[in-house]
Amino acid sequence: MPSLDSAVIVVAGIVFVAAFVNGALGYGFSSLTVPVALVFYTNRILNPAVVVIEVVINIYVLLMNLSGVSAVWRRVLPILIGLLPGIGLGALVLTSVQPGWVKFSTYTIILPLILLQAAGWRRPIQSTWLSGVPFGTALGVLYSVTTISGPPLAILFNTRVWSKASLEPASLWFASSSRA
Repeated sequence: MPSLDSAVIVVAGIVFVAAFVNGALGYGFSSLTVPVALVFYTNRILNPAVVVIEVVINIYVLLMNLSGVSAVWRRVLPILIGLLPGIGLGALVLTSVQPGWVKFSTYTIILPLILLQAAGWRRPIQSTWLSGVPFGTALGVLYSVTTISGPPLAILFNTRVWSKASLEPASLWFASSSRA
């Protein structure tokens, strides 16, 4: 039987906790897994494994919420269009930048986003196309380099101030926001 080193045990433990959080909140798998796993592994090793897991999770979530796609696709389309060049640019960054700098930039980008989200920062979005394409590009770069997309998406989805302290799902936010 192959021996388990401490890195594998720690990463397996955090993956279990991250999966639990993802099941409860709907996101957070990468936001919890990647910062801890980066201590033990580089992004070049970590990203392929995390992306495969997240593709399966995202396909499952899409199938479970298929009825809501028709209500949100127009608002999501600019983000998806922006993702394509962002993913390509992020892949280029990942292959050309030293792993130490990738780790450092991951922590310096993600920490402020998590703190902004926790502080309840809100900025109303007026035009989906003007903000969606650049947001999608930045998200594509961030995701392809770090596999983390939860904090920026949470900030995007929380740009609307909720009435009566209701907690509407993101799909309702997209459907109820003004069309751009």
